[in-house]
Amino acid sequence: MDATLWLAAGGYAVAAAGWLVVADRLEAAAATRAAVLGLMTLVLLGWVLHRRDRLRQAAVLDAMRRRLWLLDAIVQGSPDAIYAKDTQGRYLFANREACRRLGVRPEEMLGRTADEFFPPDETAMLQAREQEVLAQRQPLRTERKLTTPSGRHAYAATVGPLLDAQGELVGVFGISQDIDAHKQRETDLRPWAVALQSTRDGVMVTDRHGNIRTVNRAFTEITGYALEDVVGRKPSLLRSGRHDADFYRALWQAIDRDGCWQGEIWNRRRNGDIYPEWLTITRVHDDDGEHTHYVGVFTDISRLKHNEAELERLAHYDPLTQLPNRRLLLARMDQAIAQAQWQDGQAAALHVGLDGFKFVNEGFGHPVGDELLQAVAARLQSRLRQGDLLGRLGGDEFLVLPGRLSEPGEAALLARDLLNTFREPVPLSGGRDVYITASIGISVHPADGCHSGVEMLRNANAAMHHAKELGRNRFCFFTADLQAQAVERLQLEAALKRAVERDQLLLHYQPRVDARSGRMCGVEALLRWDHPEAGLMAPGQFIPVAERSSLILELGAWVIDRACQQAREWIAQGWSDAVVAVNVAARQFTSGHLDTVVQQALARHGVPARALELELTESMLMQEPDAAVDMLRRLKAIGVRLSLDDFGTGYSSLGYLQRFPIDVLKIDRSFVQTIGCGPDGAAIADAVIALAHRLKLRVVAEGVEIEAQRRYLLAQGCDELQGFLFSRPLPPQALALPAPAHALVDG
Repeated sequence: MDATLWLAAGGYAVAAAGWLVVADRLEAAAATRAAVLGLMTLVLLGWVLHRRDRLRQAAVLDAMRRRLWLLDAIVQGSPDAIYAKDTQGRYLFANREACRRLGVRPEEMLGRTADEFFPPDETAMLQAREQEVLAQRQPLRTERKLTTPSGRHAYAATVGPLLDAQGELVGVFGISQDIDAHKQRETDLRPWAVALQSTRDGVMVTDRHGNIRTVNRAFTEITGYALEDVVGRKPSLLRSGRHDADFYRALWQAIDRDGCWQGEIWNRRRNGDIYPEWLTITRVHDDDGEHTHYVGVFTDISRLKHNEAELERLAHYDPLTQLPNRRLLLARMDQAIAQAQWQDGQAAALHVGLDGFKFVNEGFGHPVGDELLQAVAARLQSRLRQGDLLGRLGGDEFLVLPGRLSEPGEAALLARDLLNTFREPVPLSGGRDVYITASIGISVHPADGCHSGVEMLRNANAAMHHAKELGRNRFCFFTADLQAQAVERLQLEAALKRAVERDQLLLHYQPRVDARSGRMCGVEALLRWDHPEAGLMAPGQFIPVAERSSLILELGAWVIDRACQQAREWIAQGWSDAVVAVNVAARQFTSGHLDTVVQQALARHGVPARALELELTESMLMQEPDAAVDMLRRLKAIGVRLSLDDFGTGYSSLGYLQRFPIDVLKIDRSFVQTIGCGPDGAAIADAVIALAHRLKLRVVAEGVEIEAQRRYLLAQGCDELQGFLFSRPLPPQALALPAPAHALVDG
């Protein structure tokens, strides 16, 4: 009961007693009633106060019971294991989850210790952790794996000191969370984390506000910024300044609209270098669809850009001379023609072809040839005017495009000036000076009627070849007649293709006779074209056309096949030692498949290899001497005979001649024709015969037309003779086969 109420009641009682004492002046009955009434009031007041105190105590107890129930519900309903131990390690309390993990009831845990539930090593670890908490009186958080009846699980545990109401240490409490699922997620994510750090692409992650949260190793390698340099900063620190605000506005609009953006962007490294990268920015959302992060993945494409530039250069510039190539020149010619049409002006192209470069290239080797081309390019460049363009078409051909042209005469002046650059020898390394000239063809728009770069180049090329035909070291303008000749060549090429398909080609054979006996010892197969309109055409009329295209390979294979077929027929007719010589084109020899063509033809017709002789020229062997030696050896392995045709007209050295596994040397007809023309007329023929015999080779002289030539060659020891003196080329059915004792002429 409250002290205030008791004081009030006491005061009332004292007042009542005092009233009774002085009641002598009052009536006794009235005084008595007043006293009784006061006592009754006092009793009633005391009961009321007592009742109120009981109700208050009941409310406090009920609140305490509800609080304890709530705490118990929370502890027992927690998915984490919660327990308390005394200082001796005995369990004082364990919630349902702790008991479930250990497979016991709550009452079975009280008073027991960890060694009754866990292996010794785990018990020692738990006890050491609890002793550390007891000693330091500070909470300790650890992650450990523990063995329970359901298996081995990972737990994150917080162990803290347990204090009583007076603050005295009475034990420890623990809260243990099962983190198996968390650890499994970490395990699953670890390969991705390794991949993130191992990838060569830079990765940057920002929060939704654009603050950098993390970057990978490649980011640091590419930009030069370490993780600690950029965390919390904005990606704008990488901006190069090459892009304006509109660029970035469009970028973020795409991300807001599509959730990502991808494209090329230029950024700045930490050292200040600006570099290109291919960047993908993706917006990241959580499970509720809320935007949480941005992820940027980028690749440094500096090398790609460099390679693109290099490919662009290679696509438009000649790697040897660094001059514009055919592709770029054609584009510039198209531009020049379009500009001339727009300005009602003129445009021109000067096609420069070197004279005799082939002999320099073959005689001195490709390195010298390349050096010569570079020197010529520099010399031509030095003579050009400002605005003129020099390019290399390929091989020994260049093209000059005048930057300005008011009349065709200016193109002629430029051509004459270019020709003058070749008056002086071209100095090369090793102290070698090379004399060379050039032929120039000129095409002018609109005079030539060309409307494209392709047409202008074709016209200039035709004019250049015409300049060579006129004697070289000169220039020539394109004319309508040259156009007609070019068209004629194209028509001839098309007709030649049809001739192969329609079997209009045939072989004639010119005999080769033994110089001593006069007996026919072989023939040379010579191609003819039985043209339906022009009649029988000699090879000089169509072989040059075939050599400009791959048609020469088809013709060459056809000739070898027909020659083998004819040899088989002659052998069957009794000419057992028949030998058929076939001329091989340079492109056919360098194709790398000549040995296969020969083997197939011999096998197809069952002809012995000794019956086939392949005639090769010096120039084709000297194009690639090492490759030529390899092919010759492959042909010799088959068993065919090899002859070197037109010997003495090329640039082959005796060293190479010894390396080539040939059987026969043929003296060119130009040397045979000089026999009898003065004391020195036969000198070269004599030298060739002597050299061949020294190398143990047979010698064949072609172009023998008079008796005096035959007798002289016989006297010099020439082995075989060929020419009109004995027979013109004949179809096979008109050729008289040799008999054992038969001779075409008297020895």
